[in-house]
Amino acid sequence: MVSGQHQLDEVVTPALVVDRERLVRNIREMAERARSLGVALRPHAKTHKSPEIAALQREHGAIGLTIATLTEAEGFADQGADDLVLTAPPVGGWRLDRLVALARRVRVRVALDGADALAALDRACRKGDVEIGYLWEVDCGVGRFGTPPGAATAERIADVLESATHTSFDGLLTFGGHAYGASTPEGIAAAARDEQEAIIETAAALADRGIEVSVRSVGSTPTAHAMHSAQGITEIRPGNYVFYDATQVALGIVPLERCALSVLASVTSRPAPDRLILDSGSKALAAERLTALTPGFGAIEGHPGLTVDRLYEEQAIVRSDEPCDIPVGARVRVVPNHACAAANLHSQMLVVEDGSVVDVWPVATREWGEIEAERRPAWSTR
Repeated sequence: MVSGQHQLDEVVTPALVVDRERLVRNIREMAERARSLGVALRPHAKTHKSPEIAALQREHGAIGLTIATLTEAEGFADQGADDLVLTAPPVGGWRLDRLVALARRVRVRVALDGADALAALDRACRKGDVEIGYLWEVDCGVGRFGTPPGAATAERIADVLESATHTSFDGLLTFGGHAYGASTPEGIAAAARDEQEAIIETAAALADRGIEVSVRSVGSTPTAHAMHSAQGITEIRPGNYVFYDATQVALGIVPLERCALSVLASVTSRPAPDRLILDSGSKALAAERLTALTPGFGAIEGHPGLTVDRLYEEQAIVRSDEPCDIPVGARVRVVPNHACAAANLHSQMLVVEDGSVVDVWPVATREWGEIEAERRPAWSTR
């Protein structure tokens, strides 16, 4: 907690700002949505990397956390999280060593999609005398991780079940990330159906082989909003919903006033009546456009006629539809296109209520977490 309260006009810019009232509302409403669908909520904590926000999610009923890296897993475990799912295959001896050590402290499961990764995991678990569960990833249309839905994946899982002695098949996982490529609500709804159908089809094929699927996990913020029925699903894994961002606004998921995360920036130059420069470049906002529906690289609260047109490392070039009178030295709040990536660029977030900074939360698990003892020159062959 900060000592006393500070106004935003006293803050050094650029700065990551979280509106606490919006944040809590977002967390509460997604928890209520999960309950209404009859599924568990396992939010993806890569969005915020914040123990304080993770604690709020657990207070509102999250059964555990989804995480993207071992550094996130270790950091959240240190802060009391005891049920974690790692969404990337743990490939590499250093990952497996850290994963085994983590499994001695908390329940951790991993997502994987191949026999080689499973065999390496099983060997590491056997050597470390632990057991780790895995969720097999099914590709529902993203073209990233995962094997095809249905019989092909069921056959692969059946082939490896007997050979693994220190790992357990705990279920299926998929990710409808292609929802971000949709241009209409119907497209997002189609991606949500793709998630659901991929799980249902693969679970049915496994049932035909006598293999139980206890966990049936889907997840993204857009598809979580688009789900009308959770038939065949046991849990959802949205992440971005804690903050929302300009991408979610462009997709029609929420209005701008629901976005809890912004970057506070100062106007440093007015080179033309229809152009201003902010001190929040790509190192503060992240130079991402996840959908062609976003007109620029962020939305500026209270100024719908402004577009963040270009990003340099330390500057944002803002274009105005009409000549505007925002002076040099003024401060604006920019809602980034991708809240997850923007949060990862900052070491802390300023928690704001009624225009005052009431707390400072670290973005605690954003480092790659390289172990000091293992650090060596890039050219080393060791």
